[in-house]
Amino acid sequence: MATAAAPIAMRPPGPSIRRRLLLPLVMLFMVGMAALYWGVRGYANQAANTSFDYLLRASALSLSDSLQLVRGQWQMDMPYAALALLSQAPRDRVFYRVTDIHGKRITGYADLPAPPSRPRLDGDMQVYDAPYRGEMVRFMALRRQVAGPEASAGAIVEVGQTRQARDALAEDILWRATVLLILFTAAVLALVWWGVYRSLRPVARIERELATRDASELQAIATPVPVELEQLVRTLDGFMARLSTNLDTLRLFIAEAAHQLRTPLAALRAQVQVALDEDDPAEQRRSLQAVLRNAERLSRLVNQLLSDASVNHRSSLQRYEAVDLLAILRQALHESVPQADPQPDVSLQAPAASDGPPMLQGDALMLREAFKNLIDNALRHGRRHGDGAAPCVRVSLLRDGAQWCVTISDDGPGIPAAQAHTIFERFVRGPQARSEGAGLGLAIVQRVVRSHGGSIDLSNRPGGGLDVCVRLPGGLTT
Repeated sequence: MATAAAPIAMRPPGPSIRRRLLLPLVMLFMVGMAALYWGVRGYANQAANTSFDYLLRASALSLSDSLQLVRGQWQMDMPYAALALLSQAPRDRVFYRVTDIHGKRITGYADLPAPPSRPRLDGDMQVYDAPYRGEMVRFMALRRQVAGPEASAGAIVEVGQTRQARDALAEDILWRATVLLILFTAAVLALVWWGVYRSLRPVARIERELATRDASELQAIATPVPVELEQLVRTLDGFMARLSTNLDTLRLFIAEAAHQLRTPLAALRAQVQVALDEDDPAEQRRSLQAVLRNAERLSRLVNQLLSDASVNHRSSLQRYEAVDLLAILRQALHESVPQADPQPDVSLQAPAASDGPPMLQGDALMLREAFKNLIDNALRHGRRHGDGAAPCVRVSLLRDGAQWCVTISDDGPGIPAAQAHTIFERFVRGPQARSEGAGLGLAIVQRVVRSHGGSIDLSNRPGGGLDVCVRLPGGLTT
């Protein structure tokens, strides 16, 4: 019965990229619009004041031109046309006053507020706002020097106008500018939203492409992406490539394991059945011994398959750290060399302890598995001497420039030249192999050595035997 797929764990949604882009832009734009609004407001007031101040100035000059000094007495023919210019605004009122330099009123409103400072030179003008009769009035004060037949004297002309017309003009300018700002703001915000939406469309296209794929489709993403997403897509493509490699390795492992285990299991079952059917104790014992040999072979095959799978997995992770190569070799020898008699002649040659430990950057488990396979091969394929003597294996660790060189030598038959190019392939065993094996040992060793950036060389010894030299980069990386 098929099992249901495990539900995908739902993570809480993170902050929206669209919101992260839009919110600062909108806030910055609104601050800018507020600054523009106050700038336009000041400009509207200034424009309205400038326009009406020209009328005040013209009226003040017209009044000053009508002043005359006759026999020390001031005379003025009121130019009502000058005040008529200011009275064109229907809701505004106009006020004026003319005084001499001593403050004595010549004509006009006596209670007009005095300017903050009286003009001192001929032609000086002063513009100011002051409350008068319950309203804010805009005033202009002008000093004029008038020459008579006998003498000359100075006079100050003051003309004022209420602010209703100019305030209405300023509000009209501000309102029209505000409408334009609102329309401009709406257009810019719509353009910003459209730009953010368009910028995020490649992400949505990648999402749709991945959502429509089957679980086995792990090829690179074909959707064109902008430059800013190129590195992200490359990283995702690399992740899917590694995942595809791991899945292919897993499929190959399952297929090879099924193929390699089927025959030994069938033979084991048949031998057990034969042993059960035997009545002769001697024959039954021989059958059980065959079952034991087949079980040992099957156990070795399973161990090598698991070791191969572990090495493949760890080599793809490459989580390396500082390791002591001599300690790894000693542990590999301890786990590989049998303790029962007759014990093999195994020796280890290493640098002196005073030189410091031979350190490198690597995976201790992978390196130990590789050296265990090499030592095991040397023990199983070494030449056995007479009287049941065990093979001779020599292991040496030497410094060779920037590399560590580990050499494992045996006294076996070596490798024929015709088999040298296939000896590292999976499930390939040497033609002169004397014991049962899975044919995975050297393939595991090669993968481990390559994943550590090293190399492996096999060479037949002139006097018989095989030298396996593993070179690994020495030193540590930060």
